[in-house]
Amino acid sequence: MYTNGQSYEEAKLITLLADDSEYAFQLLFDRHRNRIYQTAIRYLKSPVLAQEVVQDVFLKLWFERRNIRRDLPLEAWLFTVAKNNLLNRVKKLANEWKALKNLGVEGNQSINNTEDILQESEDNMILQQAIKSLPERQRKVFLLARTEHLTYFQIGENLGISPLTVKTHMSRAVENIKAYFSSHGELFMVFFFFSAL
Repeated sequence: MYTNGQSYEEAKLITLLADDSEYAFQLLFDRHRNRIYQTAIRYLKSPVLAQEVVQDVFLKLWFERRNIRRDLPLEAWLFTVAKNNLLNRVKKLANEWKALKNLGVEGNQSINNTEDILQESEDNMILQQAIKSLPERQRKVFLLARTEHLTYFQIGENLGISPLTVKTHMSRAVENIKAYFSSHGELFMVFFFFSAL
């Protein structure tokens, strides 16, 4: 629960944010990101996906910054956005797993570890080729996000583009990687995005 001092300070930060203050945004981001991350990882079981939820929530905060009410705790707004984001992701993942199951792609307990390791190695090789085939900007965005673990805002600063443009490049990169897997007769490995790189 917020104390009066915290409410007043946060209201001031939201006012500054509405005036495009990146400093206020960073303070709010630092204050709330861990709780959103912990909530997301509890449901998604993936550091990568949980980080994407955090980025999506704070992107929305930035784009909605002039419409945020100063008389209500920001945390409630952030968690409503996070909850909606999580529900959408869980539904999407459930549909993807259902589609894979319908294709007969289910975990087989009888497959031995050697075969698993070989398959993972092959998938990783295809993934590396897919990344190399991306247009330069998409490749840079993808690698900064997945290997350097930078946020969309940090990538934007690094490349001199907006966070929304970063998100667009990231979405296109993922779609291109999926298409690359398909063109090589492989199912796109959904679990790749369930594990931190």
